Amino acid sequence: MTTTTALRDGRLPPRAHATAPSPGPQAAHGRHRPGHAWLPLLIAMAWMLGTFGLFWTGALAEQVTSPARLCLFVFAVTGAFAAGYALRVRRRQTGATGAVSPPQDERRVRQLVVASALYHLALGAALLLEYGANGPGDILASLQDPAQAYANKFVVYQHQQDSGRVNPAIQALTLLGVLGAALIPLLVIHWRRLSGGLRLLGLAGMSVYALFFLYIGTLKGLGDFVVMIAAGLLVWGARDRDRARPRARRAIRRRSLAIVAVVAALFCAYMVKSQADRVDQFGTQDRVRPNATVERVVGPHLATGVAALVIYPTHGYLGLAHNLETPFVWSRGLGSTPVVASYAEQYLGVDTDRHPSYPVRTEARTGWPSGMYWSTIYPWLASDLTYPGTLLFMAFLGWLFAAMWLGAVRSRRILPTLLFVQLCLLVAYIPANNQLGLSRPTVIGLITLLAAMGWTALRRRVRAAW
Repeated sequence: MTTTTALRDGRLPPRAHATAPSPGPQAAHGRHRPGHAWLPLLIAMAWMLGTFGLFWTGALAEQVTSPARLCLFVFAVTGAFAAGYALRVRRRQTGATGAVSPPQDERRVRQLVVASALYHLALGAALLLEYGANGPGDILASLQDPAQAYANKFVVYQHQQDSGRVNPAIQALTLLGVLGAALIPLLVIHWRRLSGGLRLLGLAGMSVYALFFLYIGTLKGLGDFVVMIAAGLLVWGARDRDRARPRARRAIRRRSLAIVAVVAALFCAYMVKSQADRVDQFGTQDRVRPNATVERVVGPHLATGVAALVIYPTHGYLGLAHNLETPFVWSRGLGSTPVVASYAEQYLGVDTDRHPSYPVRTEARTGWPSGMYWSTIYPWLASDLTYPGTLLFMAFLGWLFAAMWLGAVRSRRILPTLLFVQLCLLVAYIPANNQLGLSRPTVIGLITLLAAMGWTALRRRVRAAW
């Protein structure tokens, strides 16, 4: 048999069999390189401990009455998260590393990109109209004065509450919140496999939705975009590096870091201007003290924005310190996730004021405003779980974070990928609040993903049993 015939029949010629390298232990066991498995944990730990360390360099740290208690708790919950992650990574895994996604998953990726892009277009347009954007001129005016735009959105909030106004289009789109979790990760990870038309549609959806947050001068949606892009690039880089040679792996790493750096730099630049304008708009100069050296270099206005940029992700630790001194009162399942409380009040007639969360009770005790300033995610969780229970939850979160990362990179399937990106959002906002529990579309989307994941796992178990 000739070599050509053998290759055409799908078999290697005898000599090729003899010289083919044997698979290494990692290929045999289906395990990733250690750097792949531990990389998300290293990034998460750097963020969690980095923001906590940065907090102690600012003036707000002087208001902490019990530094030892605060440090002990933060180190304990961070350690619990790391321990849960490590337990999942060290568990023996089987299956081919970097297995190609099934054809049906590739089709679903394209379908989800279309559906999610249309969802972002529709939701972005509906929100712009709801908040009074009647044309490009209104949006441009908000871009030029983000602090005033930020103040204007509270006028709309108040009008909605006073009038009981409900937007049917936004209400219907809220039920499709799972589509909000799909666009950016799938667009980033599968960019090279998507057609030009799908790429343009996806970018259009992102742009319209981002315009809404620029119009109301709010950083939240833009920050979510930055985190989701970075998480998508993390998954994409890990998948492609498995099949690439060392030089190509270095190129992939450099390209991913460059994209994240550019996106983060643009976001930080906007944030500096926005925060500086807000300080002037709301007269909060007493809470934001610029560094003297930075002030001499860039001037007082931008120096104030830089100071606010540092305080923004760190001031929640002062709120946590206040909350750690507040006695525990169980909030009956209504404290950790504000969306659950809002649904219980709206549809079940529950008086949520009778079961306030830790941050709400701390505001009454200390004056630290729960709706304006942050207190980290931990008091929200502790409202229902207690602080010892929050330690256990963080260990479970670390375990789940690792499981979704390994599933996203190894199986290349959609569900673990989208859940991993959502968990990245949760981890990114740990110094702030329970971010995934603040928005109805986000909560509905997360529940949908978890339910789909559970249903998929159940079906596989049933098939294996039969």
